[in-house]
Amino acid sequence: MINKLKNVIYTGLSIVLVLFTASCVNYEQEDTTGYSTLTATNPSITITSDFDNVPPVEADVTYPFTLTLSEPQVADIKIVVYQSGGDATEGADFTIDSPVVIIPAYSMSGSGSITIHADEDAEPTETFAITIGDETTANTTYTPQTFLFTLENWIASAMNTSYDWEKDIEFGGVFYGACLNIDLDMFVSDAAGFDINDPWATFNGTGYAATGDCPEEFSMDFTDWGDGEYIIWHELWANGFAGLGTNTEVPITALFIRAGSFRQEVIQDPSQAINSDEFGVAGGGDGSHGFIAKITINGGLYTVTDYDGQDLVTGKADSGKTKTPRPAYLVK
Repeated sequence: MINKLKNVIYTGLSIVLVLFTASCVNYEQEDTTGYSTLTATNPSITITSDFDNVPPVEADVTYPFTLTLSEPQVADIKIVVYQSGGDATEGADFTIDSPVVIIPAYSMSGSGSITIHADEDAEPTETFAITIGDETTANTTYTPQTFLFTLENWIASAMNTSYDWEKDIEFGGVFYGACLNIDLDMFVSDAAGFDINDPWATFNGTGYAATGDCPEEFSMDFTDWGDGEYIIWHELWANGFAGLGTNTEVPITALFIRAGSFRQEVIQDPSQAINSDEFGVAGGGDGSHGFIAKITINGGLYTVTDYDGQDLVTGKADSGKTKTPRPAYLVK
């Protein structure tokens, strides 16, 4: 009788132990497998961004935004971002860095950004509309929102200049490149009292290009140059063709670029160009000076004038960089 009772007690304890162990295992599974007590709902989404700080003038700047749920969800939420209007070009004027923003399951937010691009093109004011969300946005009560951006043309304060004199010159039945054999340097003098026979008399000293390269380059920025008129001229430093009888005119092609405003090419007047037979300063010559163009700076306005006194181009006066922000606004 006693042995039977022991067996019954032992069996009962075993059942309790098994049930307790199973209970513990089930509890541990729930804790370690990511099972959640969250249930799917329809939360709202709010947008926070830097769009209110977007200036009207195009510039290389990235503006982030964040989408935040009112409560986390058990599944990912995907929100598309796309251009929904305007004449600006995506990829050129701006980029949607995050075409799809994902708020991961059990998270509260997801982030994206839009990057504005500055370019060197002279162009009218452009706009573009960005819509965040569409009919594919699921598991929320979110209503798509559209923001309208205005981009005014950016204009650089500096005018970049370059000078090229590449030309094939024949000697002994073979053609040789002028750039490899002729070294020209460019200098700037004040126009008042300028004499091409003595250009150093009014040499400005602010800018010049004398590196031995072809093309030569330098920049004029009205923050460094005062209002006034300036003559850009060349000096022949060295000439590998000197005295060989090639007798070829080698004009300089100058290019004046003010980003966002103009791009103007000026071909040196034939009367001012060098002849391939001339000796440069390094060869004992007088340097063969020649007029290239006149530059007028007036209140941030550049004017390029040729040898005959004809104005070829006038840049816009407004650099745009001092304008106050015109924020993107939410389209209701």
